[in-house]
Amino acid sequence: MPSAIYERLHEHIFEIHIIDTHEHIPDEAVAIGRKKSLFSFFEHYVSSDLVSAGMPRESLETMRDETNSLSLADRWDLMAPYWPYARTTGYGRAFTGYMHDLFGIVDINEDSYQELSARIASAQRPGWHREVLRDRARIDKAIVTTWPGEPVRSDRGLLLSSPIFDHYATVSTRAELQALEKEAGQSIQTLPQLMQAQEAGLDRMVKGGAVAVKIFLAYQRPLLFEPVEQAQASRVFDRIWLSQPRDLKFEDVKPLQDFMTRRLVGLAAERGLPIQIHTGMQEGNGNHLTNARPTLLTNLFLDFPDARFDVFHAGYPYWRETAVLAKYFANVYADLAWLHAISPRAAATILDEWLEIIPSNKILGVGGDSNYVEGAYGHTQTARRITCDVLAAKVETGGLSIDEAQWLATRILRENAIEALRLNV
Repeated sequence: MPSAIYERLHEHIFEIHIIDTHEHIPDEAVAIGRKKSLFSFFEHYVSSDLVSAGMPRESLETMRDETNSLSLADRWDLMAPYWPYARTTGYGRAFTGYMHDLFGIVDINEDSYQELSARIASAQRPGWHREVLRDRARIDKAIVTTWPGEPVRSDRGLLLSSPIFDHYATVSTRAELQALEKEAGQSIQTLPQLMQAQEAGLDRMVKGGAVAVKIFLAYQRPLLFEPVEQAQASRVFDRIWLSQPRDLKFEDVKPLQDFMTRRLVGLAAERGLPIQIHTGMQEGNGNHLTNARPTLLTNLFLDFPDARFDVFHAGYPYWRETAVLAKYFANVYADLAWLHAISPRAAATILDEWLEIIPSNKILGVGGDSNYVEGAYGHTQTARRITCDVLAAKVETGGLSIDEAQWLATRILRENAIEALRLNV
């Protein structure tokens, strides 16, 4: 049975209006305009575990494509051989949990998938997003990542925007430069013009309400961004302008990528924008994990002391590296976003140890990192429970008073993000 300490702390934690540092949720009009069933939710996370368990990628794509003519039974038959193996992972447990909470279905199986799909479809109505995020998840603000070329999203009452802004650094063909020209509305035939377009684009995003910028490059390359002289970067740009598609290798374009990424960090720092960086495990199947080691960012932390870095996903499995970096550098914050869905046990272990290593104002404790509001709800609820478990254990063993634990919970789930990201709430 829960102790009196646990129950008191649980009541406090579930009343906190949290700041969710990281989501991918779409606009409600877009989301409810799509056909929706149980299988629509296999865009990410659990889908990766199904593939890892042996589900052919083609079968996954067919199963989750709501525009084809497959029946729900056909879709279930494609997934059923692999679901028993995925349901026990952190992803699978989180998925089953929020389907139960939001739609009242205890388990996902052959007897329930039809009814669950019907309940999901009927919930897709105007107001559903706010009901789930604000009323049920008790999210005060959620910072939503937008992809290159997408407009900045800003619902000051609930959603804030953190655009991925890598694409000015990662151009590697003339065709990609021409696409940037269309987005920027200006000619980009020289490095100074690329730099001008990057700065103007960032300023448009700030004017549109962006509260941070996102660096996503760990999915494509190592996070080591070395100092590069403008003249060297300019020579790389000229090669790109003259190249044919795919003429250049990563080693050829790396100096330009490094130069433009470091410039983005400097521009963000000048404008007071925090930089959110993906580190650690990449979502999906198949990647170079070591590209995403947090320690590769050390020279950025040293060279840009006025920038503020929000290091995502605890750098998992390199979470101790993240802890030491946040301990070393006043401008580095350690963020648990996504960890609660990857492994609740790992998230609890990490938070427990981080509280011993990192000053407590440096820990950002909740980010759902989901493509849909239902996942945001589920992952943030798990974050609350884990925070409660960890802090209650510290009180019960004499490490904290109950008042200290409540204060820490409010810091970890709300106040730290407000201060680190300089949010106006």
